Amino acid sequence: MRLTLLAALPACLFVASPASAEDIAIRGAFHHVVLSNLSRMTGMMNAIGLKDGHPTGLHLHVRALLEPGDHQPEDAHIFLDAKQGHVSLFPRGDNEIVLPTEPALQAENPNVVAALSKGQEIRFQATVSMDSPPTTRFTGNDARGWLSRLDHQISRKAGLVMSAFLPDAKTVTLTLPPQSELSVTEAGKTFSLVQNNGDKPYDFSFQPRVYPAEAVFVSTKPIAGMTMIFPVPFTPWKRTD
Repeated sequence: MRLTLLAALPACLFVASPASAEDIAIRGAFHHVVLSNLSRMTGMMNAIGLKDGHPTGLHLHVRALLEPGDHQPEDAHIFLDAKQGHVSLFPRGDNEIVLPTEPALQAENPNVVAALSKGQEIRFQATVSMDSPPTTRFTGNDARGWLSRLDHQISRKAGLVMSAFLPDAKTVTLTLPPQSELSVTEAGKTFSLVQNNGDKPYDFSFQPRVYPAEAVFVSTKPIAGMTMIFPVPFTPWKRTD
């Protein structure tokens, strides 16, 4: 079981998984396996969040889903096997992996461990957010620029040759506030894309390259958030023995 990247991208470019998973303990029905370490996973995050040591304004978010069944985040059984004990990678209480930044843990570089029962697997959903999302108006060219910025960061890490084999980022998800509408104007005509008439935010996904670069998107209320789907999928961690 390893955390790897598909689409002909070697795993070492983002999370350099060990040559072979290392069994560290067997307790009850769970099988504990070393999957990576804190330094490798931090490097994966920094590949998107930093450029020459400076923030890019982009942030990689990885959510873990334990299957089969509907489980709480802590049941995903991913943790840091630190000297101080097991350190949770879900400190916010949701299913997003958050890496600790304490200098002592960074220096220790503990292993990332999963504890799965037979037949269980951990799947991942990866997205990238931006520090400065649009407010109420943006163009098709703006949205293409967001995708290009993400593609550029991935290409810098993968290298010139390998980047040719990688899929481009295509999908943007906007979080629209309650009682709001998103429309697009192209060739002088305005079309409603989505009306959120509910009392909760609504996520609307679209592919900017489907629209002309000069298209203008307008929301009647400030957009609550914006993410891009990470184009290179992560393979799941699964116990098959």
